[in-house]
Amino acid sequence: MKTLQKYSFIFLIISFAFLSGCRSKQPVPAERTPAKEVAPVSELRQLESTALLIDGTRQKILGNMSNALVLYSEALRADPANSAAMYELAKIHAQQGHLRDAETFARRAASLEPRNVFYHLVLADILFLQGKNQEGVDVQKNLASQNPNNLNLQISLLTSLIYTQKYTEAIALIDHIESIAGFNDELSLQKQKLFLELNQPQKAIEEAQRLVSFFPQEPVYLELLAELYQETGRGDKALEIYHRMLEIQPDNAMARLLLADHYRQKGDEEESFRQLKLAFQSPQFGVEGKARILFTFYHLSEQSPKYLARSYELLHLLIEAHPDDAEANALFGDFLYRDEKLEEARAFFYKAALLDPADIRFWQQVLIIDSSLSDYDNMLEASEQALEYFFEQPVIFLFNGLAHMQKKNYTRAIESFRAGKDLTPDDIGFRSQFLTLLGDAYYKAGKWDDSDRSYREALTLDPHNVFALNNFAYHLALRGKDLDKALEMSARALKAEPENAAFLDTYGWIHYKMGDFVEAEKWIRRSLDVAEEPSATVLEQYGDVLYRLGRAADALIYWEKALQVKNEKEDEEVSDQLQRKISDKTLYE
Repeated sequence: MKTLQKYSFIFLIISFAFLSGCRSKQPVPAERTPAKEVAPVSELRQLESTALLIDGTRQKILGNMSNALVLYSEALRADPANSAAMYELAKIHAQQGHLRDAETFARRAASLEPRNVFYHLVLADILFLQGKNQEGVDVQKNLASQNPNNLNLQISLLTSLIYTQKYTEAIALIDHIESIAGFNDELSLQKQKLFLELNQPQKAIEEAQRLVSFFPQEPVYLELLAELYQETGRGDKALEIYHRMLEIQPDNAMARLLLADHYRQKGDEEESFRQLKLAFQSPQFGVEGKARILFTFYHLSEQSPKYLARSYELLHLLIEAHPDDAEANALFGDFLYRDEKLEEARAFFYKAALLDPADIRFWQQVLIIDSSLSDYDNMLEASEQALEYFFEQPVIFLFNGLAHMQKKNYTRAIESFRAGKDLTPDDIGFRSQFLTLLGDAYYKAGKWDDSDRSYREALTLDPHNVFALNNFAYHLALRGKDLDKALEMSARALKAEPENAAFLDTYGWIHYKMGDFVEAEKWIRRSLDVAEEPSATVLEQYGDVLYRLGRAADALIYWEKALQVKNEKEDEEVSDQLQRKISDKTLYE
């Protein structure tokens, strides 16, 4: 059983806290190995040894352990009975991993000062570090038995008993500690855990009942008792506890979650989901916990319409309870984005970004959606906002430059792409991508030499950059320049992505510029076939090819289709040349 794992306690820390000021006046047993007789030294030598001890401690405080080690050793040479020097040497040797030497010094110190609790505790620690667990426990047992009312020593022994898995002895010691200090909820929790380790669940339940009797209004202890009932097959008793928790705290979300799980196990899904919704209505139930549940629903809803509807019910409750939480809004956006409700998803991600503008995840998702929607006005605005926080993030410059490109702000696009490129000195792939975009932007700006140089640099960094290969080849073809080189680059890009409509069109258009109209028709036709939505440019080019092949009537059909696409898209201008082709039914180039 794992009921109490989340409430386990590190008693070693507690024991050190208790022992920080401990000075026991009660006698402790001497070591079984008697100390060697040490000849007394003169008072002057004792004073000299004490002075060296003080100097050593000063060096230790300053962090000069090597100097401290020398001074403590000199103090021991001056007075071989200086147990404090032995104690300090034991600790330093232990810290440095010299455990055998540390044990020797600790044993000598404990033998010389059998009443000094600290010397025995350090000896026990050093024994534990060497794996001499039983010897370490024996040292602590001797201390505890000689000082039965010293709570610090009892806690220290308890820590060791638990560490060495002596659970029955640990339980008995907890009872003894209670007889000294009274009932303690943390010790009770530890006791329950020990009973479970011993596979004694009924005793764990009895201890949990006792804890609840001391703290009847504490929901967390009621929850532990209910879990013990649940794990031992006593669901009816657990159900009573859940309702008791709600009597104490009507808005207790954990009680609602436990009820939801209870009814789910009983097969009552409707009541289970009703309890889950009540839990989601509580602002005290944090977003992180609700998100974990929704992640489960995320996967379930991919297979079941029932869970999809329920997911959105929970999401609305999440936003009602946490309207100004960025993660809550982003979580709603995740579901909407998956379900291709992009505009709604964008609204939630954008709100998340405004609520927590220093989290780049939200801005990136907004920009990705803007790109999917071809909403370049919003992309430009959002990227400008994000750059106020992330002026050293190349991905934001990427979206900003793309938005400027679509808005035909080519100079601004070039500025953004150059800034992004300069932020990617070690990322060859990303840098090559920025250089490709720079090549595109320079071409649009009429700076063809800069465009060619950018493409070449992109391909130098990444010879397999298919977009650099295709775009460079296409722009060379548009200018009728280096067509053999253009055809070779286009072929390489097409080999990598044989179903890419843009790459197919480039390859065909290069053939057209080379005068091979049959090949041009073959490849541009293929481009139109594989494209989801053929572009006006490709439609117009296919009309040109058909005209060259003597199919003027068919050419006119495709020119008119190109005109229709351009008219439907506000961001595409209708060229005078296309209008002249249609009106005169003649090819103009």
